[in-house]
Amino acid sequence: MSFNDQKAFLRSIHPFDELSDELLDELAKKIDIAFYPAESSLTVCGEEAARFYIVIKGEVKVLDENDAVVRIYREKDSFDADALLEGRCDWHYVVSEDLICYEIDRESFMKLFKGCEKFRRFYLMDIVERIEHLKRRELDSGMGDWMTVKVSESYWHPPCLVSTQTPLAEAAGRSMEMGRSEIIVEGEEGYGIVADSDIKRMLAEGTLDPKAAVGAVAHFPMLTIDKEDFLFNAYLTLIRENIKRLGVTEKGKLIGVLEQIDILSYFANHSHLITVKIERARSVEELKEASLGYLTIVRRLYAQGLKARYIAKLISEINHKVFARLFEMIVPEERRSECALLVMGSEGRGEQIIRTDQDNALIVRDGIDVELFVPYMERISEALLEFGYPECPGKIMVTNPYWRRSVGEFKAEIDRWIDSPDEESFMYFSIFFDAEAVAGDAELLQEVKAYLFSRFDERNDIYMAFFARLTLLFETPVGIWSSLLHRDRHVDIKKAGIFPVVQGVRSLALKYRIEALSTVERIKELTRREILQESFARELIEAFDALSYLRLGVQLKAIEEGKSPDNTIHSDDLSKIQRDLLRDSLEIVERFKGFISRHFELDRLPS
Repeated sequence: MSFNDQKAFLRSIHPFDELSDELLDELAKKIDIAFYPAESSLTVCGEEAARFYIVIKGEVKVLDENDAVVRIYREKDSFDADALLEGRCDWHYVVSEDLICYEIDRESFMKLFKGCEKFRRFYLMDIVERIEHLKRRELDSGMGDWMTVKVSESYWHPPCLVSTQTPLAEAAGRSMEMGRSEIIVEGEEGYGIVADSDIKRMLAEGTLDPKAAVGAVAHFPMLTIDKEDFLFNAYLTLIRENIKRLGVTEKGKLIGVLEQIDILSYFANHSHLITVKIERARSVEELKEASLGYLTIVRRLYAQGLKARYIAKLISEINHKVFARLFEMIVPEERRSECALLVMGSEGRGEQIIRTDQDNALIVRDGIDVELFVPYMERISEALLEFGYPECPGKIMVTNPYWRRSVGEFKAEIDRWIDSPDEESFMYFSIFFDAEAVAGDAELLQEVKAYLFSRFDERNDIYMAFFARLTLLFETPVGIWSSLLHRDRHVDIKKAGIFPVVQGVRSLALKYRIEALSTVERIKELTRREILQESFARELIEAFDALSYLRLGVQLKAIEEGKSPDNTIHSDDLSKIQRDLLRDSLEIVERFKGFISRHFELDRLPS
């Protein structure tokens, strides 16, 4: 390999592409090419590390102290920076296929480490930072739009602004008149905020006093951003602080409220226009036309590098508006309060992006004949099919009498699911547990969900353990199984990575009576309750995001090629960065499966 070929090869590997020409030239002069036959050892656990390796051709297995395979390295993979930095190797590296590799001695590596900040930073990242970094490397240049748009170019809402002494009831009345879900309080210490969730919490706790001054219950300070600041900075603040809205200021004075959904809509090529079309649709045909623009939004947001869960959140909002509007069009007004239309599974969790199948149900108020709703539900299902929502292969749909029941009948079915568990009942329980009401009277679902939670206490530990064991249903390809990711093979990313996270987190949500629906919100609540350690929760969220991001990429590619989208990732289609993303994420998933096994003591269950 010539000098220039060496440089080109190194330039194709991250983070060596961050090195200056001077550092790269010096490295290319000192780098060695080595050959190791199969079965030979490179390093042994516990010995002093002396070299950094970059695989040109061949394969290296990484073994732990028990000789179990924990990782496999192939072309363009590199190792082991940690050993060089710490001076000691924690793994045993064995050549499993004849190896040709570059070797960099410790002195040369440390010179690169000290001479390039970006190079050094990469090797000092923890796994969460590395996953985030690798995802950013994959992003399209479309992110440039995010960096230049000003807040003033976006849409914000007029604020419901009151003084600190305004009675809470009066302030709430003003917010309702303006159609706002928050109250902005102006006081001597600046601006504060009272959200709908605060009022609901006080009501539940019995501390709500309508006559109390609103300033006493407001959260100060409300985070704000100047209208001339970049919209991208607003987005980062929302994500970093885990909030839904920011105040918009001009010369320090509040002039509006900017919501997360508004930012997402802007970068989806003004997707709020689609929601306006949905709300204004006067026929099923108009509603269909309005809803079909979702795929363009998904492609744009994916190209701009938005996390899959935020894309899903926006698409979920659009879908729910479609379902609600369709319900209004088809179900007579006098019948709407007698039932609740539910979406379930991934749609209920707000995690479905590409339309797969219809998972829906109908709850009817006790005392009302369920059969009255049959023609309406059949028409809704037909319309959704026309809108691009395929029928559910398992017939988990409102056209199936099983999923069209009264409140009492659903409670009885929950009893059956719990008291006579089998494969089907576990599946039905899981799907229903993630249900959300999108139209009709949502309190009907709340009543059934409350009954569901009431069925669980310490006497149900065995049921919950069997429910949690579904987390381990599919193999996660780490260790020796990771060879699937390096040859002309494929992996079902849903079964291997996404499902174990969803099901494991769902099991914990059931055990600890967590009402949040989305997987990430459930993880955050588990962290707040100290069920999950914060550091591990961060890793789990990043892994879930990365897997969802990779899955969305292959689904969009399939659609562009005129194929039906599925969950299969082919190794030939993976870039080096995508392979690293997948490997790191699946390793976190495997650790989470271990946590679930220990937490629910699954080893004590009969096989």
